[in-house]
Amino acid sequence: MIKSFNRQRKIVSLLLSLAMILTALPLAGFTAFAEKDGDFEYVVLEDGTAEITNYMGSAETLDIPSKLDTYTVTSIGDSAFAYNNSLTSVTIPNGVTNIDNSAFDLCYSLTEIKVDANNKNYSSQDGVLFNKNKTELIQYPIGSTRTSYDIPNSVISIGAWAFEDCENLTSVTIPESVTSIGEDAFSSCDSLASVTIGNGVTSIGGGAFEDCPKLTSVTIPNSVISIGERAFRYCDSLTSVTIPESVTSIGESAFAYCDSLTEIKVDTNNENFSSQDGVLFDKNKTELIQYPIGNERKTYDIPKGVTSIGDDAFAYCSKLTSVTIPESVTSIGDWAFVNCNGLTSITIPNGVTTIGDYAFDGCNSLASVTIPNGVTSIGDYAFDGCNSLASVTIPDSVTSIGYDAFAYCSSLTSITIPESVTSIGSSAFDDTGYYNNPSNWKNGVLYIDNCLIKANNDEILENCEINEGTRVIADYAFDFCRSLTSVTIPDSVTSIGEGAFWFCDCLTGVTIPDSVTIIGDSAFNSCYSLTDIYILNKDCNIVSSEDYYTIPTETTIHGYAGSTAEKYAKENGNKFAVINGEPVTPDPDKQNAIGDIDGNANITITDAKWILQNTVKSRTFTEAQAKAADLNKDGKITIVDAKWVLQIVVGLRDAQTLKPIKK
Repeated sequence: MIKSFNRQRKIVSLLLSLAMILTALPLAGFTAFAEKDGDFEYVVLEDGTAEITNYMGSAETLDIPSKLDTYTVTSIGDSAFAYNNSLTSVTIPNGVTNIDNSAFDLCYSLTEIKVDANNKNYSSQDGVLFNKNKTELIQYPIGSTRTSYDIPNSVISIGAWAFEDCENLTSVTIPESVTSIGEDAFSSCDSLASVTIGNGVTSIGGGAFEDCPKLTSVTIPNSVISIGERAFRYCDSLTSVTIPESVTSIGESAFAYCDSLTEIKVDTNNENFSSQDGVLFDKNKTELIQYPIGNERKTYDIPKGVTSIGDDAFAYCSKLTSVTIPESVTSIGDWAFVNCNGLTSITIPNGVTTIGDYAFDGCNSLASVTIPNGVTSIGDYAFDGCNSLASVTIPDSVTSIGYDAFAYCSSLTSITIPESVTSIGSSAFDDTGYYNNPSNWKNGVLYIDNCLIKANNDEILENCEINEGTRVIADYAFDFCRSLTSVTIPDSVTSIGEGAFWFCDCLTGVTIPDSVTIIGDSAFNSCYSLTDIYILNKDCNIVSSEDYYTIPTETTIHGYAGSTAEKYAKENGNKFAVINGEPVTPDPDKQNAIGDIDGNANITITDAKWILQNTVKSRTFTEAQAKAADLNKDGKITIVDAKWVLQIVVGLRDAQTLKPIKK
């Protein structure tokens, strides 16, 4: 699972170039979208040289060209050769001055990386890529058949992902010259059983040894100051670890999910951390950081004085049947007890105010839980999959219930939601016993107390009248009710959740009563037939993110002068009509001019982003927006139009004449 997760992360990394174009292109110095020369894609940098962004060929031995078209290659970008399984050997030309740490990620056949001897910035030794002076080890070739490797004594730092997925390595020696081990440097080295960390190392990066399942022991030298998040996570064979006196910081989940770990020791002279019965705490024992999964105890009493249970603290401790949480605890972290399959009951003390995301997810033996009055938020997936849980009473201190909070609690038939709750996440009660009981659905809609939880999009046809007395419409309650043409919202409703009417694309008009104080992000996103929306609360909070509109830009918003509805309309290019007054029509000379797709009277990177979204069918344009988006007037909206917008933004094209500006 972790291997899959890491590779998904790398796929995300491959998309980074697009994200840079959308959000930070002018700052990065790019002047154009990717060009192509043979099997290479590249971009032209501000200094007129080329950066390779993608290699699409299948060569086994490859000499990277010193030029692409007429441009000198000086940079090899993020993930440029990643996932290429044909390459066995690659040679870097002398003109390259920059190589991204992830340039050769997960090239499983790559056995050597060579560098032109005249290159001023990089070098190679035994097929391993270094900087020129060999003070930084940048990339070890994954396909190398070596089983052991001694890092040269000149090396000071091991780069991020340098050895990731080196499946043949069984042992590595890190010399005393090394001071830092980069992020994910040795992650997913499946055969790595032994690693000697030199006494010079001061920092172990996040995920540095994550998912090294055969690593049985590790000695952390007294030079280490910081251990990054996830540093040894999923090291299934690790049985014991000692934190030396020198360590001042330990990142989240540094020793989580280590199945064989029975104890974590801490040097008694350490001023920041401590250990008791093999459990890792901060120095004053106010935070329980990590309980060792492999410990054989069946029961555990958290010491009095602990105020917080950290993220992943008891994750996958399946041997524990009972945990006593003292009254001093005020917060339970994300994933704190995830998949503690042996837990049958737990009492959450009265001082707790937050129950984190996934806190008790998958505790399928948990038959009862008491949520104290004082808890204000129940996180996403907090009790997801607790299929022995039969009933739950949510106290009147709770204001928010997270996404999937009680989903798949198949025995949960009794639920009470208090008046204090103002937001309910999507799928919060999906596939509970209550959800799956047909008698609890009325006219295709599921209510719990005075909260509308979900509408069945197969049963909601054209019209829906929400029950009088309903206070909360949960996140995504009506999503994809594609036959819905009208909905009546009573004046008892105070909040409309995120994505509540997402893709109700036949909904033509809606009135939001004065009682509604908040309309969640994307509440009416993709409601393409929505011509008019009336917002009667002058101060209604209309939440809107940069990625998705809450109300379609084609929709006329009706509201009071000076209201939040008017402000939203102006900021998002909607036509605004004053209630009991004359309609306010945008100035045609300032709205949707060429290049100004979002209608804010400015040409910005957002306009380019909207064009790209339109080309991949994730955003629909009005006739005026389509006209504004066709900058080159070829009758089509393409990536070229987005490129022109970006050139206008960075001053390489005139906004009026649309002609290039020579510099």
